Amino acid sequence: MVWFNNGKCAILGPNYDGTGGGTAVPEGPMDLEADAIGIALMEEGVYTVNIDTHQDFADIAADEITATGYVARGDGVFLGSKTITLDNANDRGEFDAADHVYTSIGNGLNDTFDQIVVFRERATGPADADTLLLAHATVSATTTNGGNITLVFNVEGLLQLTA
Repeated sequence: MVWFNNGKCAILGPNYDGTGGGTAVPEGPMDLEADAIGIALMEEGVYTVNIDTHQDFADIAADEITATGYVARGDGVFLGSKTITLDNANDRGEFDAADHVYTSIGNGLNDTFDQIVVFRERATGPADADTLLLAHATVSATTTNGGNITLVFNVEGLLQLTA
């Protein structure tokens, strides 16, 4: 998993412009345990990640999957049971959450995803421009078929941050 803008948007805030400009966290620090963190499923063969220029959901919205039962911006489902732990042996912080389940996606209009994008919905509202992109990962291509889709996170955490 890679961080968008090498984590600078997550650290510097939503007005960071990707070039070193922008302002620092206008609404206070990010709290991964308390904030609404979601995961969007990105359409296979359509989405091309650009971790240097993609900053908010408006940059990727057109490339999210379209399937029966799936709602834009991560199906409106946010991560649960979020924790942050310090891994002193590996000198890093680990952010983890319960495995993420999308219920009954497809069975009508189906689509295939092969990438996920982790995002934070800001307190200012659910608009695409208010939804900050945090990280991206490539996953096994999966086609919706009306069943549940479960994203199983690594025991070492969903996201890791090192100094």
